[in-house]
Amino acid sequence: MAQSRITRFFGKRSANDDISNSDCSEDDPSENASCSHDRNRPTELDGSGDQLPSLTHPGASSSSKKLKIAQGFSHTWKESRPWLIYVEKEGMYCTLCRKYNKKPFGRTSWNTTPSVRIRLQTVKNHEETAEHKDSVKLELELVHTKNVSEVLTAPQDISTDAMVEAFRCLYFLCKNDIAHTTNFPKLLELEKVLGNDILSKIKKGNNAKYTSETAIQEFLQCLSEVIETDILTEIRKSDSYALMFDETTDVSVIEQMVIHCRFIDPSGNLCVRYLKILDALAKTGVPHGHEADMNELDDTVITLNADTICTKVVNFIESSNLSYETLRGVGTDGAAVMTGKKNGAVKKIVERQQEKQTDKHNPNKLINKALGQHCAAHKLNLAAKQAGSEFSVIQRFKRVLAQLHNFYSRSAVRSSGLKSVQEILKRTLQETGKVNNPSETRWLALGECTLKLRDILTSVVISLERETVERADPTAAGLVNLMTRFEFIATLELLCQVLPTVNRLSAQFQKSQIDFCAVKIALTATTAILNQKAAMDLTQDISVIGQKMESNGIKLKYNSGNLIDDVNHFKEKTQVPFIEKVIENLHVRFQDTDIMTAFSAIFSRENYRNGEPEQLCQHVETLCEHFAIPKAKATNEVKDFMFYVTAAGEDQFVTQDDFLQNLTMSPDTSIYSTSFPLLAKLARIYRVLPPHTADCERDFSKLKLIKTDIRNRMGESTLDHLLRIRTEGPPIGEYPFENAVKLWSQKKVRRYKIRLK
Repeated sequence: MAQSRITRFFGKRSANDDISNSDCSEDDPSENASCSHDRNRPTELDGSGDQLPSLTHPGASSSSKKLKIAQGFSHTWKESRPWLIYVEKEGMYCTLCRKYNKKPFGRTSWNTTPSVRIRLQTVKNHEETAEHKDSVKLELELVHTKNVSEVLTAPQDISTDAMVEAFRCLYFLCKNDIAHTTNFPKLLELEKVLGNDILSKIKKGNNAKYTSETAIQEFLQCLSEVIETDILTEIRKSDSYALMFDETTDVSVIEQMVIHCRFIDPSGNLCVRYLKILDALAKTGVPHGHEADMNELDDTVITLNADTICTKVVNFIESSNLSYETLRGVGTDGAAVMTGKKNGAVKKIVERQQEKQTDKHNPNKLINKALGQHCAAHKLNLAAKQAGSEFSVIQRFKRVLAQLHNFYSRSAVRSSGLKSVQEILKRTLQETGKVNNPSETRWLALGECTLKLRDILTSVVISLERETVERADPTAAGLVNLMTRFEFIATLELLCQVLPTVNRLSAQFQKSQIDFCAVKIALTATTAILNQKAAMDLTQDISVIGQKMESNGIKLKYNSGNLIDDVNHFKEKTQVPFIEKVIENLHVRFQDTDIMTAFSAIFSRENYRNGEPEQLCQHVETLCEHFAIPKAKATNEVKDFMFYVTAAGEDQFVTQDDFLQNLTMSPDTSIYSTSFPLLAKLARIYRVLPPHTADCERDFSKLKLIKTDIRNRMGESTLDHLLRIRTEGPPIGEYPFENAVKLWSQKKVRRYKIRLK
């Protein structure tokens, strides 16, 4: 019924129409126009319904062709025909035929060129054409409404405030690791219940609700791009930046590579930002949806080698329009595929960097070379791990810890038994908790495990004895036998003394804002502490543990029957050699290269007071050659700076960190950047060099919260957007949602416009 009424509305005469006896034929000024009919490509339609400036046709000008006007145009004709447009001195157009590219009688009249016979009968004849009726039908199918006239004259826009509220709801979900595509419509329903009907504000018609997965993904992309654009803009403004990247395997067994960046902002502050997550094994250059032939696949597709990593990083740098001339460092986890001297990924990236800077017309151009760095936290973990691997007593201790953790973690009954023992002996022992996992992949895990075990050792042994007697468990009996020996207690106490010191250093290395200056200071202090631990007497500490166990009926097994003799023997054979080996490994793994030695010398305040100018100048020349800085100017600045520091007095720089901070501050707040620009530039380079990849490791933890077993089909781009919002997104009250809405409205031509402020 509704369909027939609308058909009559567009096809029948109106009561206001005048009857004309004129000839109904119409003239088309474009006789050679194409007769193609395209039903699926609607052209842009002006929503106002009053004027259509874009319809102006050069051939319709009164100067080129005289209009065949037998009767003047009457605006009463438009009252029942909202599709009818009249352009003064041109003619009549049909907005529906133009929108759906319909051409009555195979001509362009009423579509791209005007109908120049201004007669009512001409309009009525056009209404009866099959092409016009098809356009009416398509419009009805598109808008799903009973009143086409109302649709054509209704406002075609959405309030910015309403869309900002919708974007804010989506941002909340993404920031809190909540599945966004399934929960966004539900959150809008909750807002409606709470009195804020966002859905009705953004909804237009029956088909524009903006709650589909496609619309939500477009919102998400815009939220992410606003953040990404700001970060990349800051990096491009900086004269020094460095990249850090690492890889991991996600829940879908996809090799993911995370890229972070360190740079100095205009205020002189060190900034660390997330940049991108990439599918490390996805073939570069294969179009989305294209299924490559297996015969075309090479090793770069199925193997995470240096070429694959280099290609991914280089493509990201160039697609993001980042400068190779300001790339100062590359930080990795130190794997051979990353840091290989001949074919490592870092070496290949630096080669590409040099290639892009080479100028055939200027062979004397200075070439900047990025400096590869091995993560300090990884090196520290390897130094301690390799030191322990050379001592059989420490290896046996670690195996017992792993077996003990498995014994309780794999049985709820045994864990409940341990908890019951601790509850019964709560007043006397005051021991609570469980055995931690001594994972070697987690940097701080072994130290935390040994400290916890020392606190609950007595209750654990009592629980094992109970398992041995009541359930005749051979594993429990073996663990009791090993854990009541002197060497186990002594090793436990030794690691409780050494590992917290190493863990404290590791925690310092994992700070985002740390630089190599702080790394060197922390390493020196830790070495001094470990030397004191090597001379420490463990007799008293071991005696306290033994007395506590014996008071609860647990007898210790000494090697010689005398505690002091056993402690002295353990100190000679294990304690001192182990700590010395740790210190030796630290010196080997943290050995300075020529570049880092030069940086340490130049930015040591003592060298400016007591150092030799010629030595400092040699170090400056080394750095200038590597980082493309004019040598002569830089050496002159260093000499002048030595006199400046001497004249300024002893209290000019309190610490070495203050020394670097003053050199990298903005010229608006510090005179050093203006007076000594090249020295300040070297200071900025020193500060951005990445001492670790801990920020990438933290992203891996966030990755596991975002891409879970339930969301294991998440695509690379969606994961990248969510991780960027989760990592770099500001608090919800500080995010510029208006910018995201504006970006979304400009992504493509939309049927409903946004009323931008």
